[in-house]
Amino acid sequence: MTDDFYTAKGEYKLFTQPGRSEWKCYMFGNKPEINDGLAYVPAKGQEPNWFVRWMMKICFDCTWVKEQL
Repeated sequence: MTDDFYTAKGEYKLFTQPGRSEWKCYMFGNKPEINDGLAYVPAKGQEPNWFVRWMMKICFDCTWVKEQL
């Protein structure tokens, strides 16, 4: 997806949005089977490492799942 616009100087700019990651975080007790709450999908390459995912599971009951797109 792209967003096109002109700057104040009249220059044409083209921006591309980063792709979506295959990782999805089901937040605060939400589960993939239920999916009745918050879910977060980070930008590609911005996924947290295993330790951060593990601590989120312990502290906030967040479930990270690697889904095939």
